[in-house]
Amino acid sequence: MVLLWMASRVEGTGYTGGVRWSVVEEFVETKVDGRVCEDLVVVTDSYALVIDGASDATGMDFGGRSGGQIAAETIQLAFNGMDPHATAREVVVELSTQLAQAVGDLSPSVRWPAATVVCLSFSRNEIWRVGDGSFVIDGEPNIGVLRVNEVKSDFRAAFNTALMASGVEQGEILENDPGAALALALTNVQQHLSNRPGPWGYGVINGGAVPDEFVEVFELPVSVGEVVLASDGYPDPRVTLGESETRLRELLRQDPAAIGELSTGGKPLREGANSVDDRAYLRLRCVGRSSSHHQPTITGLKP
Repeated sequence: MVLLWMASRVEGTGYTGGVRWSVVEEFVETKVDGRVCEDLVVVTDSYALVIDGASDATGMDFGGRSGGQIAAETIQLAFNGMDPHATAREVVVELSTQLAQAVGDLSPSVRWPAATVVCLSFSRNEIWRVGDGSFVIDGEPNIGVLRVNEVKSDFRAAFNTALMASGVEQGEILENDPGAALALALTNVQQHLSNRPGPWGYGVINGGAVPDEFVEVFELPVSVGEVVLASDGYPDPRVTLGESETRLRELLRQDPAAIGELSTGGKPLREGANSVDDRAYLRLRCVGRSSSHHQPTITGLKP
């Protein structure tokens, strides 16, 4: 295990001393071999984050990259030069600005490049979330959910369950997913609910302004030991990568049609796929604290 960073105190955060973090495990995998993964793990001297680029079934191309790919990669690049002591709001504004510059003005009829982010700020001792990424703090999970996705996934699962109850074979569901086909009407217009306040709105980095209600901030306890960040490709993330993968495999075996516990993913396990979605996992450990009080700074400790 290599010691990577020491973050010192930042006024107004409740952060009372230097904290040293190390990466214990990280993993990224595409759902289909040979396909570009739209989920990323990013670690800098000041931040650790998981990015989930939104898949676009329309096939919109941005210079040879999908919308989810260009969104994820733009966010990755933005963090390379991010102010180490920026607030969650300041970071989200910068990410939105850079993505807007990367893709230019897009028609409302085009599927906008978008991504969700769950991020650990070393200097502010906080986890930030925009979208439906998840995290685990010392074994306590916080699963990200979007209400509009829950309703759409529930409808799809209920319709497919009814078909199977009527005699339709599971193979038909796996191949054609008729429930998702009916829910496509919502999928095609759902982006217009993004960053829109109200019961059906949700937060996402897509070049537009993200309202405060969709920028979630969670202060870490002073005694924090480990933090896991994960994309929604892990519907039930655990404290280790091995446990998370084992749990995912269990769900895929039990519910390949995604009409039960795996229904939140909104899609079945397709032939040739290793999962229903791309996935990214990052586990970090707090390996020491200093009682000294410094001016706000980040001291790199890489060997």
